[in-house]
Amino acid sequence: LAGYRIYYGTNANSLTQSVNIGTVGVTTYMVSSLSAGTWYFAIRSYNASGVESDLSNVASKTIS
Repeated sequence: LAGYRIYYGTNANSLTQSVNIGTVGVTTYMVSSLSAGTWYFAIRSYNASGVESDLSNVASKTIS
């Protein structure tokens, strides 16, 4: 295990943005500067070769 990628967007079927977490021990991360609305998030882990796991279940959060 080398890290994680958080995928997110305003459509659960199209997570068009991502952030890379290159530290394995990180257990929390806050995506900042999101506009109002419902945002959807999923995560993948990856290894040192860049091979990613399957996408996790999609979760959502409404920003007001």
